[in-house]
Amino acid sequence: FGKETTGLRRWTIFILLIAFYVALSGAIYSMIVSENAPPPYQFSGLLGVFSAGLLAKLIGKIGAIVLTIGLIVVTVLVFTSISFSEVANGVSALFSRIYIRTLAALRQLFGRRRPTPRLMPEAKSAQTERGQPALAEEAEEEGEEEWRPPVIARPRPMAPAVKPKPQWTVREDKEEEEEEEKEKETEELAPVPMSTDKSDYVFPPLELLQWPEGPQITVSEQELHANAHMLEDKLADFDIQAKVIEIHPGPVITRYELELAPGIKVSKITSLADDLAMAMRAKRVRILAPIPGKAAVGIELPNPTPSMVYLRETLATPQFQQPKSPLTIGLGKTISGAPFVADLTTMPHLLIAGSTGSGKSVCLNTIITSFLYKAHPSEVQMIMIDPKRLELSTYSQLYRHHLAHVEGLKEKVATSPKSAIATLKAVEQEMERRYEVLAGAAVRNIEEYNQRVAEGRIKEDDGPAAPLSYLVLIIDELADLMMTSSAHNDVEEPIARLTQMSRAVGIHLIVATQRPSVDVITGVIKANFPARMAFQVATKVDSRTILDMNGAEKLLGRGDMLFLPPGSPEPIRIHNGYI
Repeated sequence: FGKETTGLRRWTIFILLIAFYVALSGAIYSMIVSENAPPPYQFSGLLGVFSAGLLAKLIGKIGAIVLTIGLIVVTVLVFTSISFSEVANGVSALFSRIYIRTLAALRQLFGRRRPTPRLMPEAKSAQTERGQPALAEEAEEEGEEEWRPPVIARPRPMAPAVKPKPQWTVREDKEEEEEEEKEKETEELAPVPMSTDKSDYVFPPLELLQWPEGPQITVSEQELHANAHMLEDKLADFDIQAKVIEIHPGPVITRYELELAPGIKVSKITSLADDLAMAMRAKRVRILAPIPGKAAVGIELPNPTPSMVYLRETLATPQFQQPKSPLTIGLGKTISGAPFVADLTTMPHLLIAGSTGSGKSVCLNTIITSFLYKAHPSEVQMIMIDPKRLELSTYSQLYRHHLAHVEGLKEKVATSPKSAIATLKAVEQEMERRYEVLAGAAVRNIEEYNQRVAEGRIKEDDGPAAPLSYLVLIIDELADLMMTSSAHNDVEEPIARLTQMSRAVGIHLIVATQRPSVDVITGVIKANFPARMAFQVATKVDSRTILDMNGAEKLLGRGDMLFLPPGSPEPIRIHNGYI
């Protein structure tokens, strides 16, 4: 009850003061408009006339006006708890908007009209692969500067590559039984060699994968330009003058590239991600300041209705079909909608991390499916370790095709800690054996060895030598493997040794974890994984653990990831294909 009485008394005093200021202003106005004395009580009461006359005699009419305005401002600020800095910022932003709009109106009035917005349907080939469409060149009239609206860059749709329908082949049961008996006779821990004839193998058709149904949802040009103007206005509210020069709409997000006014620091805009997300009513906003290779700042806003990205769209493009590398991976699409393809041989190992439900397991399925559609079983073999027993166990049916098996183990896909450690040691032994083979052939890497085998320059005692296949070791959950293992070093040491030495002999590692902490992704492991994928994580600390920089905490989930290629200072934002 006491607080209510205090508040009522406070607002009563405020209303009385405002009434007094109104009476005083009326009396002063009467004195200004008429040289003679104002009629009594025409514009104010007795108190107003007396106070105005007293102030006019003491400080003059102008001084009375200034003092009255100052008293009104101070009273409002005191009773409403508004700070002077907020008022100053509001007035500054108001004058900035008035200046910008007045300048635009003058330009339009004196002949600098806005041209009709246009699309960029095609980008340069070198920049399309990186998801950075090139700027279109516009002709300018001599002697006149033309104001340009932000350019909307859209990638040109790719024509899907057509593959012939397969004729399925079935292996005879007798051959399988004979090979199983031969396996049981040996007890050596080493991957089983693969020797399938290429002429009898048929690649799986693209029709097995899901294709987008119905038209793709795109953001209209009017909405893009409206969002660009709104973004400029919101930045002006924070005393940042910027102009949107280019727009990159994509299936999930849209990047707005802004050119800052002279004197605006880049660090001033990087701290406004949460404020812009609230102002633009967006789920999350990621600010890229500056964009590598450009004198601009990128602001990435999620689309109101995101489109689904399917793996089939990427696998059907020439970017995936034309490369000859059997370890080509179709990851998905960039923020501008261009297909993104990577090569595991250039990485040479890949670390994947992200929280639960961010799309990490789907990414593993995407990578494995890319190998199945790109490589012959004699070219690429996979060894899988799945402590969770969820995702990779379904690939046990690939045994004797793309899935290599460690002899002496009952599990085709290693799930128990004992079989996982035995698998790591077997792969390490295979690496040593391959180095002996390369040393005997006097070559430095697997590519040179296979080339000499194809030319018939390397022979064995029983005939021509067989080419070496690439071996990909896939670990689905590194954290579970380390926690369930009795000795932490039994897991960390083989992985560290393989990542340091196995590239030359064609052995590559893909390690995934949902707990990106320093006790799982240790310094020894992370130092040998130059290529990394970060899906959505909870905190900035987790993002720095994976990428050595912030950004993964601003992702949207559901396949939205940051891919850091080897030697690249900044990650590439990619939307992983759904399968």
